[in-house]
Amino acid sequence: MKIYPFKALRPTSDFVGMVTSKSTDFPDKEDLVHELRVNAFTFHHVTKSHLSYIGAFQEPEKFLPFAAHYLQEMKKKGALIKEEQDSLYIYEQTRKDGRQFKGIIALCSVSDYTNNKIKKHEEIRTNRLKYLVELFKTTKVMGEPTLLTYQGDLPMDNLYGDEILSFMSVDEKKHKITRLSSEVDIAKIQSYMNQIESFYIADGHHRSASNAVFHQNNPSFNNDKLMCFILPENQLEIKPFHRLIKSSGITVAEVIHKLSEKFTVTKSAKSLYSLENERDLGVYMDKQWYKVRYTKDSTLLDVQIIEEYIVKYIFGIADSRTNSQISFHPHTSGEDTLVNLINDGMYTLAITNRASQFEDVRMVSDKQMTLPPKSTYIEPKLRAGMIIQDFS
Repeated sequence: MKIYPFKALRPTSDFVGMVTSKSTDFPDKEDLVHELRVNAFTFHHVTKSHLSYIGAFQEPEKFLPFAAHYLQEMKKKGALIKEEQDSLYIYEQTRKDGRQFKGIIALCSVSDYTNNKIKKHEEIRTNRLKYLVELFKTTKVMGEPTLLTYQGDLPMDNLYGDEILSFMSVDEKKHKITRLSSEVDIAKIQSYMNQIESFYIADGHHRSASNAVFHQNNPSFNNDKLMCFILPENQLEIKPFHRLIKSSGITVAEVIHKLSEKFTVTKSAKSLYSLENERDLGVYMDKQWYKVRYTKDSTLLDVQIIEEYIVKYIFGIADSRTNSQISFHPHTSGEDTLVNLINDGMYTLAITNRASQFEDVRMVSDKQMTLPPKSTYIEPKLRAGMIIQDFS
């Protein structure tokens, strides 16, 4: 696989803490709106510009000019600067529990994406794709890389770069970026990557798909490359998303009866929020955990079994991507939050499962198939506005 150095747009060390952003820093919409009001530098003025505009989210042509104006102002104020030399960027993230992730931020060819050398496992929502294409076209930037992975290691010994950013974010993660500008070092990384047959998208399906459409529709831009954070597969941390379902009128007895048609169902005295065994599922409803196990022979993954035999079959939810009956709870958000959402009546029940293994995700990608939405919650999560691809 070919990778390319580039001149990143990025915040200076004085502004990086105010500029870089993640929507999960502000779990409530009100907190996010407050952040937009009090922090003139946050990159949320690009990614969440609709929150500063009183109007329909479906009208991006009305609020995206605010995002473009923000970028112009940040450049004028010296908060964002453009690198002078084509470079690769070593990115290191260290969580407060000591877990570290380390990889390379580089450009990949859009043609490798369209030719399926960069492989996918999720379907794309048309409205999300359309919005991102308009965002790229209006602002002429992409502020967060697609997370790519592959089987192998990443040799980084004897590389000599310049540390350009080092900071702690509000979620207590430490971030460090080292710029590699040496032609020798760049060639060393490129030579290693040339031996990789395929990359797999771990996170960022909509960003990569939108970039490809953006290039197809607007070839006059400098947009034939896609910014990616490339990390070996053995460095990923994969957690599950759990399903939350609301269904008025259905009783606990009816749910258990329907489940029993395809699963063994038993009450559990202990929590089933975290599961280790394949085919074991947890269902929480009416303040009770139920162990639900699929015992028939099947090549389906656990998330596919949930989608086919519970989400669709029992609750009639044909499209999990768009149906308001279903929501997704990342495992990292905790059991208490999930249980309270059911106990307080916000949702009828929760379905838990063990994390999908990336080897399963890779198998699905190799077959050019897709998984249900939110099949994996993958760390690391990068901050928007930290390293920015400039299409202008």
